[in-house]
Amino acid sequence: MRLAALLTAALASLAAAEPASVVVPFELEANLIWVDVRLDGKGPFRMAFDTGASTTVILPEVAKAEGLLPKGGGTEFDGLKFVNVAALTLGGLSEGPVKVAVMEVPQLSGPAELMRMKAHGVLGFNFIARFVTTLDYKARTLTFKRNNFVPPDPEQGIPGFHAAPSGFFGVQVQEADPRDVRRHGYDGGLVVNDVTELSPAEKAGIRPGDILVDIAGTPVVRASSLRDFLRRTAPGQKIVVTFLRDGELWEADVTIGKPRAADR
Repeated sequence: MRLAALLTAALASLAAAEPASVVVPFELEANLIWVDVRLDGKGPFRMAFDTGASTTVILPEVAKAEGLLPKGGGTEFDGLKFVNVAALTLGGLSEGPVKVAVMEVPQLSGPAELMRMKAHGVLGFNFIARFVTTLDYKARTLTFKRNNFVPPDPEQGIPGFHAAPSGFFGVQVQEADPRDVRRHGYDGGLVVNDVTELSPAEKAGIRPGDILVDIAGTPVVRASSLRDFLRRTAPGQKIVVTFLRDGELWEADVTIGKPRAADR
């Protein structure tokens, strides 16, 4: 009985040492959830909260400016550089060690530039999965409660997720006026605002002003549908993109690319 009482007291002490849950504010811009994150005390870095990203990511230019590029404590996998962060801090949470990939995220460049936002990276599965997370859009808060789950090493792959970076197309888009596409049998589309130089889109002949209406047989109406498609599409996959140009439908063969890793 005495041993049981001691164990109960010890467990109660541990529970008291850490809050049952931690509430963190977020901002909602460009259909993305943004939170402020610190890495080994540096930052704060504005990161997109993304449960579909297999690993947490920091952009190469940010990592270089803040001295976070891998040195002795870094590793490399499939062309990606990883830095081992001793403490990732989000509001009242501090977790570590956490592996953070140093790589470009083309999916962030479109909405970030359109909204003139600062974007430093992505808070991904290898951090988020350690907690039960409750999202309150009305209050603009995320509530984290530890679940004691240790996610797999992102360098070894995650079942149901891509360890390699998601596909890269190379366009910045915004939603089209449905009236511009309905007479062609589509409910909506995405206006191309910019095309990245030497990207798969540029190589396929996609130009600013084109309206994307179908990608690989699936109509695209929202920017999020394009991001979701690229997340689940492996680099090297060949697809057909249907788009409107000067009121006429065109098709282009596109080979999905791979985001550039940090400079070696």
